Amino acid sequence: MLSESNYASLMKRTILLKNTYLFTFFLGLHAFLFLYINSSILEQFVSQKQVGVLFAISSLFTIPILIFLPHILKKFGDVRLTLATLILEGTALFYLVSSTNIYVVIMAFFAHTVLLRILLLDTDVLLESASRDAATGKTRGIFLTILNSSLVLSPLLVGILLQQGNTYMRVFVAALCALVPAFLILAFSFKHFSDPRYTRIALVPTIKKMWNTQALRIIFMLDMVLRTFYATMVIYMGMYLHTTLSLPWSSIGIIFTVMLLPFALLEFPLGYLADTRFGEKEMLIAGLMITGITTVLLPWITSTSVIVWSIALLITRIGASTIEIMTETYFFKHVQGKDLEMMSLYRIVEPCAYVVAPIGASILLFFIDTQYLFLVLGAIVLCGLVPAYALHDTK
Repeated sequence: MLSESNYASLMKRTILLKNTYLFTFFLGLHAFLFLYINSSILEQFVSQKQVGVLFAISSLFTIPILIFLPHILKKFGDVRLTLATLILEGTALFYLVSSTNIYVVIMAFFAHTVLLRILLLDTDVLLESASRDAATGKTRGIFLTILNSSLVLSPLLVGILLQQGNTYMRVFVAALCALVPAFLILAFSFKHFSDPRYTRIALVPTIKKMWNTQALRIIFMLDMVLRTFYATMVIYMGMYLHTTLSLPWSSIGIIFTVMLLPFALLEFPLGYLADTRFGEKEMLIAGLMITGITTVLLPWITSTSVIVWSIALLITRIGASTIEIMTETYFFKHVQGKDLEMMSLYRIVEPCAYVVAPIGASILLFFIDTQYLFLVLGAIVLCGLVPAYALHDTK
């Protein structure tokens, strides 16, 4: 039977967790509205090859910021830093969609990219402070299900908003409408949030610790594979469907909505199964095979049918959602809320992928057509099977 103090602690943790989930939904809805149209906005000012380079440069800016973020968090606290970041993010998006000056647009895009990554890490701190290791799979599953519910809604909303043409200001207004409740929830529901005692570990020892710990080393490799898949798809799939296959955004919105359903529907039950029934290894391998094989086959789809592309991309995301929840569960079973530098290192994987993937793709585009990028991408995903087989389940 719980003592009075333990009961109070449990209730406080539960309330914090619920507020974090609510904040996550609105933040995700805000962020994902621009996820697949950023490249199309930039394509109005630069070439398709240069779009990839801009994504790479923006991610390069992110890496040192995430490295030093633990020191900033220690000084200002997670809630205050997140509130300030939300205001800056809204400002950056306004200039991204309203300016006709190429340099202003590029700087706004860089700021938007960096700020979203900071917000993701800030949310990790909130979530880890409220979760228990024994329920990491369940907690991360609920978190990702809520986050990905907003991900599923976003392309459908974008398709509706852009039905009359590429009026990106409408998307900004919708994104701002999602940002406001996120700001209010954080400002009023986290007044008494206590920051964990952040561990001050230098970057090099953190990298050594990661590399010398087999479980963490493997999960970092697999996360790099997954983030490379996401980066390539986010930058090039929307452009490919819209520019090369001439599909309207209203159709692409439907395709992407169907495509993203597994993230909302599968990650919670898979996280629960990782805690209770199966280990992460087997499901990781299955996810890699599904995503890799399906992605390899994408270049040979010449149809412009919404149904055909919806099914094809849906299958890739069934695998990707499995990889995502397994890597997240495995990693966060090995860290705590105070291990901010290890979490920072983990979140640096995504911007690293956004450096490697677009630069590699930009080089490949000199030699191959856009659709064959997905053949190369599928092969990279299948290479992830090698480290996955060496992984040991947490159970």
